Amino acid sequence: MKGAMKLEIQVNVADDVADKVALAEHLRKEAILALFADRKIAAGKAAHELGLERLAFMELLKRRGIPYVIYSAEDWAADAQAIDEFERRRKIG
Repeated sequence: MKGAMKLEIQVNVADDVADKVALAEHLRKEAILALFADRKIAAGKAAHELGLERLAFMELLKRRGIPYVIYSAEDWAADAQAIDEFERRRKIG
């Protein structure tokens, strides 16, 4: 598996914590979301690792306030300029 990484987290919790397996799974999911939010893994990979279809993943991101796509003002300006250039060339040609 290209670029595979195993992440192990050791957390000391009280022995009476009811469900350590559920806690471990929660931490795994939070780590995946954090990796996606930092753009360290792709959306498809994150969705797959979370066991979600693409739309369900997008809804989860929305609920968590994590942008699916980062589209900056600079991106907008560059796209607007490219569209203007395209339109200019289309009128000439």
